[in-house]
Amino acid sequence: MVLACFAVAAAKGQEAQKPDTVVVTLPAPPPSAVRQPAWENATYVNSPTRQTQTGAGKGLIWKVSSANRFVYLLGSIHVASSDMYPLPQHIEEAFRNSDVLVVEVDLNKVDRGKLQPLLLAKGMYPFNDSLWNHISPETKTLVTQFCSDNGMPAEVFARFKPWLATVMASMLPMQASGMTPELGIDQHFLNLAGNRMRVEQLETAEGQMRLLADIPESKQEQYLVATLKSSALTQQLVQEFKSAWIAGDAGKLESLVSAGWEGASGLQKRVFGDRNPHMADAAEHCLKNNERCFIVVGAGHLVGKDGVVRLLQARGFKVEQLSTSN
Repeated sequence: MVLACFAVAAAKGQEAQKPDTVVVTLPAPPPSAVRQPAWENATYVNSPTRQTQTGAGKGLIWKVSSANRFVYLLGSIHVASSDMYPLPQHIEEAFRNSDVLVVEVDLNKVDRGKLQPLLLAKGMYPFNDSLWNHISPETKTLVTQFCSDNGMPAEVFARFKPWLATVMASMLPMQASGMTPELGIDQHFLNLAGNRMRVEQLETAEGQMRLLADIPESKQEQYLVATLKSSALTQQLVQEFKSAWIAGDAGKLESLVSAGWEGASGLQKRVFGDRNPHMADAAEHCLKNNERCFIVVGAGHLVGKDGVVRLLQARGFKVEQLSTSN
């Protein structure tokens, strides 16, 4: 969810605090180096055959067609790394051939001044309360060990309500490996759109926040535990996810999404399954209104039996994955 970008941004820096404010220092990413774009050496495993394939990466992009109309559908990694740029030419050309950019949330127009108080109210405990009063001793042990492993003071992490702690726990390994919201795929295209292209958003940052904050607290703890228990594998999963995305291996990416939500299937449905139909509606709306849209949503929304790609296919649209050879 794009919300994760704001959760991280709102938690940066550790300075003098006001009674109603808390800011956390995240581990710094490793020093960047000039590297060959990952696309040029894409290597991946094709999940149906388990055969290793090599060649230029193609990314996770589809063309959705109806009669003489079409739109592009690109899966985003909201928190990406510098070696993913420049993107392949066929993705950039698809963007240049479009008239409207559709994103989950227009990150450039979020009123952070309004979002911060909501994050404090919905995601953090007041100073006379803490996470420790709302979770079991066993979960507290997991949290404190995670904080120790990631260089974060446990007492600061304890300010987060379970849903926000879950978001932070999933983001920290990404940050530590050099992946940042500023390099996210959707942010990249929002920067390119500037004032030259109309930008439409499907959701709001506030809506995404409430989606998670309104989960019953007992369920929030369940999802936090699942995230913490898998944290040791998170960096590996992140790199595999990135490699599958670069290679355009939708089958592999689907299996990685499922693995990442193991033990939290209810949250997976809330984050993906319940939102996917609205994203499919957006693509259909563009087609019916003859608008050439470039739609960028989280890659996890596009794959799987309930993903946007299959929803659009079920509605009778032609959906073809693009590559450098298309």
